[in-house]
Amino acid sequence: MKKVVFILLVLSAFFLISCGSDSDPVIENPDEDTAEGDDQEAVDSEDDSETDEDTVEEPDEPETDGDTAEEPDEPEQPEEDQNTPHADPIGDFSLNFTGQINTTISTSSHGGKGTTEFSYNGMDLSFGEISVMVVGDIFPLAMVNGGNIIVLWLDSFGMQDAMAAVEKQVFGIAVPQNAAAGSGTMKELGSYAFYGDIAVNIQGGQFDIKCVRAVSDSGEYVIDANDGANITFNANGSLFDPSLAGSMIPYPACTE
Repeated sequence: MKKVVFILLVLSAFFLISCGSDSDPVIENPDEDTAEGDDQEAVDSEDDSETDEDTVEEPDEPETDGDTAEEPDEPEQPEEDQNTPHADPIGDFSLNFTGQINTTISTSSHGGKGTTEFSYNGMDLSFGEISVMVVGDIFPLAMVNGGNIIVLWLDSFGMQDAMAAVEKQVFGIAVPQNAAAGSGTMKELGSYAFYGDIAVNIQGGQFDIKCVRAVSDSGEYVIDANDGANITFNANGSLFDPSLAGSMIPYPACTE
């Protein structure tokens, strides 16, 4: 009987031990799981951030055809026309004359008194009175030609020149034959001045103006007297490229 009771006690104790271990379950801490999840998410976020920063792409540089941008072509400048006349004066002049007006030209023609001073493309020139042995005072010479009184000054003239046909430089002025005493502008009077080349043959009575280098109707004049046989006057003004003259004078422009 005691043996049975002992066995029952042993079984009861074993039973109680088994139930006690089942009744004390392990309680999991939810906060710990959450914290671990948050830590993991933070780590993941950091990894993502680092990944995003590493993978940010720089903007592409604009492509160019060469090392530097090409400059636009400069517009071509038109070449200056060498035949374009100068609108500005190329010189100026002043002159004075008193003397006989010749209606025919020969070795017996009489010159007058007076000088002309003028500039041409920066050169200062002066033509004065010329007297030749046997002929006498010959330049400046006033003569009638085509309704005008033309007074001519030559750069030089000698005894041999009086015996042959020669070419000289000439400065001249044309004044209407019927011009009255008074003053005004050359343009209003119908007067013009010129500088150029002339062919002269005193014995043959020929004066042929070959060409002109400068011309003018831009100036002022004073006529002290003009009785048809003698004239006294003075004038001054500017000289211009003959291409501007048009039909103002009946002489061609010099090519040299």
